[in-house]
Amino acid sequence: MTHDIDEIVRLVVARVRDELVTPEWLTPDQAASYCGLTARGLEDLRYRRVGPVASKVGGRIVRYRRADLDSWLEAGRQE
Repeated sequence: MTHDIDEIVRLVVARVRDELVTPEWLTPDQAASYCGLTARGLEDLRYRRVGPVASKVGGRIVRYRRADLDSWLEAGRQE
């Protein structure tokens, strides 16, 4: 019984950590959600070169650094 509870706690903690802790490098879907955009909208901004800095891994896989997203969002903030 204790083993089952320990396993359940481990699984819940892992899931909460995955949902609450934003990784350093984000996929386009994660980055779009982080910025409050759709994935297609973020892709359009990248294509027009007006969006946040993106990196390509292996020439094909697009990733965004969380710090770059924060900088881009801050730069566009109006007071």
